[in-house]
Amino acid sequence: GQDTRMRFSVTPQAGDSGFAQWHDAMMMCARLPGGIPHEFRRRLWLTLAEKHLQARGIDWLDAERFCFNDTSNPDDDELGDQIVKDLARTGCPLFCGEEAEDNQAMLQRVLLAYARWNKQVGYCQGFNMLAAIILEVMERHEANALK
Repeated sequence: GQDTRMRFSVTPQAGDSGFAQWHDAMMMCARLPGGIPHEFRRRLWLTLAEKHLQARGIDWLDAERFCFNDTSNPDDDELGDQIVKDLARTGCPLFCGEEAEDNQAMLQRVLLAYARWNKQVGYCQGFNMLAAIILEVMERHEANALK
């Protein structure tokens, strides 16, 4: 007989049709009462980000090097001042307790990297909250959080 069991993967099959089927499955998951299950979120966000970067023809390694470089850019001081004002107001669990200072430094790097990546927007008050959640989902991986 034929195997009629439904198969599900957090990673899409190769090709456009595989991605489309996976995307449809993820859209159905999003409609579940609890939304996308926590254990799927990291892989889902990374897959969508990588597909978007690929569609735009962006060389991610070059972009990552540019955004996270240690050389200060002319706009960095002003952006840094804006970001630092918000860091203390980040109330997520990742930014409280013993590791708060290290995690705030990580968050600051991600926010500065985003401002470098998207110069038209730069930094806006409240980005710290969004980036903090993304950092948690991305298990504190800075480059994946920027994607």
